[in-house]
Amino acid sequence: MQIHQVTPDEWRLWRDIRLEALATDPDEFGSTLAREEEYSEPDWRNGLVDGVKLVALDGEPVGMVAGTPEPHGLYLYSMWVRDSHRGRGVGEALVREVLAWASAAGWRLVRLRVWDDNLPARRLYERLGFVDSFEAEHMEFLMS
Repeated sequence: MQIHQVTPDEWRLWRDIRLEALATDPDEFGSTLAREEEYSEPDWRNGLVDGVKLVALDGEPVGMVAGTPEPHGLYLYSMWVRDSHRGRGVGEALVREVLAWASAAGWRLVRLRVWDDNLPARRLYERLGFVDSFEAEHMEFLMS
């Protein structure tokens, strides 16, 4: 498996895995498949400019994650792994790569939102050092 940082010229790669994630697990994201199917090429390209967008490749895209700047840190979002690859370390590899990217870019704090009932995701984030935030359903990681 390879973790690949997506560039604006690879917008189709990001679009395709993002639409698959929204179609497969629609309740896990802050957007909808119908909404994002309407995005144009410039919309997809512009979404890839800031922060980091990563795709896990195992012959084909099998997972994704993004990190975007916010006022007090990097916000990790769009974490998703295809059912066929869950429990195989894909999610951990993706999150570790975001943390490495954030550290290299000088970020001190990485935040994310995870539903309280999403126990596998919460366990993953806790194992990697994230702790509950003051904000409901949010976790954070402070760089050492």
